[in-house]
Amino acid sequence: MDEVAGVVHAGEWVASQKLLASPVARPLIEALDYVQRTNTIGSLRQTDVSRTITAPAVLAQSSTPTVIVQENKELRDTIRELKDRLNEPFVTINTVTGDHGIKQAQDDYQRLMNNKSPKSKRK
Repeated sequence: MDEVAGVVHAGEWVASQKLLASPVARPLIEALDYVQRTNTIGSLRQTDVSRTITAPAVLAQSSTPTVIVQENKELRDTIRELKDRLNEPFVTINTVTGDHGIKQAQDDYQRLMNNKSPKSKRK
């Protein structure tokens, strides 16, 4: 249908009837519409979107829809690097004295615990 039904402003777009009729695209459009109406679009994440997408081949082969998520090489590589880094041993140095020593931390803590009033009210 080519009848004019309204105005689209800059930065907006219109979903066609064919797109809305698609059993694959419809859940995605509905999810986007919901977050826009509830002003929660800032909390929308990639995983939210991927849960709404079901491949047509899967629909044809199975009565139970399965979510298919395109693999993201950069994300996979980053997770692998993080996992490798977390599996490496780490070294800590603890000192008893000095600016960052345990004694200084204990003294600072004790001073805070003994401080019953702000400095501005002390005489």
